[in-house]
Amino acid sequence: MRLTLRALLAYLDDVLDPATLKEIGARVSESAPASATVARIKEVVRRRRIAAPELTGSGSAPDPNLVAEYLDNTLAPDAVPALEKLCLESDMHLAEVASSHQILTAVLGEPVEVPVSTRERMYALVSQAPVVEDRQNTEAVKAGSAGPAQHVATTTLPERPPMTPDYLKPSTGRNLVLGLLATCLAVGWLGWVLKDQGLLPTSGEQSVAVAELPAEEDTDAPASVLPAEANPPAVSKEPDRSAALATDDNSESVVSIPAEAGEISPLPVPPMPEPAVPNVAAPNQVGLAPQPAMPEPPAAPVVAQKSFPAIFYSNAEGVLLSRDRQSGQWNVMPRRALVLEGDEIATPDPFQSKFTVNGGALEVTLYGGTRVRLEPGVGANLLVIHIDRGRVALRRPAAGEHPEPVSIGLSLRGQLAELTLDEPGTLCGVEVGQRAPQGRRPDPLLLIPDGGVNVVTGSVSMAWNGGPAVTIGSEIGWAGWPMPQSLLVVGPQRAIPNWLAPEGITLTAADKKWNQMFEKEFAVDQPVSLSIPALVLDRREQVSSLATYTLGLVDDIPMLVKALQSDYEPTREAAIWSLRGWLPSNPNHTALLEMEVARIFPDEDVEDVVDLLWGYSIADAKDPMTSRKLVAHMDHKDIAIRELAFFHVSRLTGRHNAHGYRPNLADAPRNATLMGWRNHLEKNGGVLVK
Repeated sequence: MRLTLRALLAYLDDVLDPATLKEIGARVSESAPASATVARIKEVVRRRRIAAPELTGSGSAPDPNLVAEYLDNTLAPDAVPALEKLCLESDMHLAEVASSHQILTAVLGEPVEVPVSTRERMYALVSQAPVVEDRQNTEAVKAGSAGPAQHVATTTLPERPPMTPDYLKPSTGRNLVLGLLATCLAVGWLGWVLKDQGLLPTSGEQSVAVAELPAEEDTDAPASVLPAEANPPAVSKEPDRSAALATDDNSESVVSIPAEAGEISPLPVPPMPEPAVPNVAAPNQVGLAPQPAMPEPPAAPVVAQKSFPAIFYSNAEGVLLSRDRQSGQWNVMPRRALVLEGDEIATPDPFQSKFTVNGGALEVTLYGGTRVRLEPGVGANLLVIHIDRGRVALRRPAAGEHPEPVSIGLSLRGQLAELTLDEPGTLCGVEVGQRAPQGRRPDPLLLIPDGGVNVVTGSVSMAWNGGPAVTIGSEIGWAGWPMPQSLLVVGPQRAIPNWLAPEGITLTAADKKWNQMFEKEFAVDQPVSLSIPALVLDRREQVSSLATYTLGLVDDIPMLVKALQSDYEPTREAAIWSLRGWLPSNPNHTALLEMEVARIFPDEDVEDVVDLLWGYSIADAKDPMTSRKLVAHMDHKDIAIRELAFFHVSRLTGRHNAHGYRPNLADAPRNATLMGWRNHLEKNGGVLVK
């Protein structure tokens, strides 16, 4: 099959059979022009503010009918090259044709489901059509003449009842059952009213009231059936769940409705001489022994939840993302706004987001790559911060309006901590990292957060998972997150990280320029899933890598998998770090990753890509088979596999610049540099690490 533009569009929209898709995918990966065209189609379709062809005038070519014939594969063969040349030379026309093909694929590939109510209404419209009779035509019919043809055409047929198909007609059997049930309910209600007014005899004949057993509470019964008093009178209950029950809050009797034909009949109740309500301690009137009352379990202590504090987002620049609770989409949060209870927010790299809590009682800063959720405080805590990943700075102002200590609840990837800023002017930072896997083997430590707490000034008290509080002062200034079943230990002393330094993160003029350019790419009126993915294919390397880290922050896995094949090394590395941090956080992520990898890579490469993302350990680097496999992958035809293999080889050996190898080198220089790594294996006895 020739790699025409139409074939590439069909390949991208997944409308071909699996064999053809696989063939085209292999040919695209082998052909640099075809790969570039595929990347360009994806980029122009997602590009914002791209123009559209004019409807009339000089800029209206090509004719829409011509494009429709091309997409329908009915255009004359001699006209196809000119149209494809126009699309390949113009981003505007390429985006228009590709988008039209994408829309038609979605529309024609999904059958339209017409609701039953709509069908019923359409059939009923026949009876609502007005009858307009043509007087001349009517007279002609009476006279036996056919009349003029134009009058016959304008004559409206007489009104007739709608002809509804049988499968749309309501079921008569169901209506009969519903009517019978409604009648029984009405009779039962009327009997209860008459009895309540004293108009029915209550002795000498069997009552319709069924006494409820003093047995344990039936939690399956509707709430309206359960008695409201603390010690209700015992009334026997029918074990049949098909019987409908009608009750009133002030009534002690329950009216039993007979079961319909074909249903299980309720157990018979022997006639009672008196319908008086029996005592709970007395023997049951239906022959069952009374059940002892179950003691109520002691009430659990209730910890008072505080009201959510006022949190003000005070940035004048930068980007803060907020996740919509209904759609799950991430949107740009407007500046100088209030953060609401339960909001999940994220700060993309390289921005910072600053917040003021309760008018200055606490200052919170989220640094790039941070994702948190905010909840009301419990007990003495001002609020609870669920930190999924990233870096958070907490600053307590100097003594003034808020002299009391500030306590914060922390939830760190399943671990709980309580942090109290003891002294005025205390500044500390909380860092939560994602541990990267080293193979598919189970490793419970992957779920434990990496990082710790840094104290720059003042002191804090921290209690880990309900344990004793430990004081961390600025003289030591560091405590790492402990392993399971371990206590929080202060030290050893570490240098203050640059993101917590008093002067802040130093940015060059070039960094500020790139940050401003990247900030402009976030559309306030669009979710991140629409405005950022196209930037992965941006020709600006810095913007492409920042966009990939942003997609990793919001877990956009399909685009991260596509970013593995980027032309830029920083973008590929950003995708690798993001996917390796996301992969072990949930047991279902492996299957999701395999599905997304299978959409991009050939079948024979899917397992290798997933294994490379899971990674390898030092023990694997000492295995000859694994070592040779990794070096062989460094010469793979797909740049994503070459990048992943070199990522692990350089990490395991600690030799990042050895032999001059780079995954994006051309074939000839890459083969020359690979000789150095092959010689490394021979000198080490066939392994990467001895």
